[in-house]
Amino acid sequence: MTGVTEADLTAYLSAIVQWGERYAVAFVGIDEDGGLALGREPDGALVIDLEGRLPAPPRTRPAEIDVFERWRTFPGRGLVRVEYSFELRHRALDYRRALHHHDEQRFVRQHRVATHEHCEATMGFVACGHYFGFPVQNAIDGMTRLYDIWQSGAKPDCSELRCLG
Repeated sequence: MTGVTEADLTAYLSAIVQWGERYAVAFVGIDEDGGLALGREPDGALVIDLEGRLPAPPRTRPAEIDVFERWRTFPGRGLVRVEYSFELRHRALDYRRALHHHDEQRFVRQHRVATHEHCEATMGFVACGHYFGFPVQNAIDGMTRLYDIWQSGAKPDCSELRCLG
């Protein structure tokens, strides 16, 4: 999703929340009236920043799914997503998975890729700092990938991923 307007981005934010509602994801800080708003950084960048809770039995700590995207305006191109972070933290099973695209120049220079993943089969234990990751098309794609990992009910097997170092 590139070259969009602010109105397109607002509609996209609404679609992200609607996706979450279909899968019983409760986003923190969204009121009953749907109080959705894009964030605006001092340099003019627009951000989508959502913190979600996945369904969980009573008296258990729900898994968390977070969505972050940064969008910048480029002359003649409109708003373009320049950074993203989609994260899943499952405290009951004690693991973390994340899909990232940030610090693009550094990652391309060091690893020859712009996107990467994080995988902690035991949260806080990092066997590899960054794993190869396929680009995420949009927030719904990122959330779906993480939701499917959570839905499996098992810890991820990080050894199946290609370590970038």
